[in-house]
Amino acid sequence: MARPRTKIRKSYETLLEENAEKLRKHKEALQILEKEREELLKAKRDEEMQELYAYMQQNRLSASEILEYLQGMQVQEEAS
Repeated sequence: MARPRTKIRKSYETLLEENAEKLRKHKEALQILEKEREELLKAKRDEEMQELYAYMQQNRLSASEILEYLQGMQVQEEAS
């Protein structure tokens, strides 16, 4: 009859090394996701700026005219 197998317990050093490796991998994944998020936000901003510029071109508006209008709206809101 065969002897039952006993599970060999890992040392604390081995467990700590495995834990450190897992942490490193997760930190790398987090950095990749943060970089991807930055790129997505930049692409979104660029797309919105293109839409705004196209609107300005279609309506023959300058940046200073848009700013004047927005500042006037802000003054009206503050007065309310």
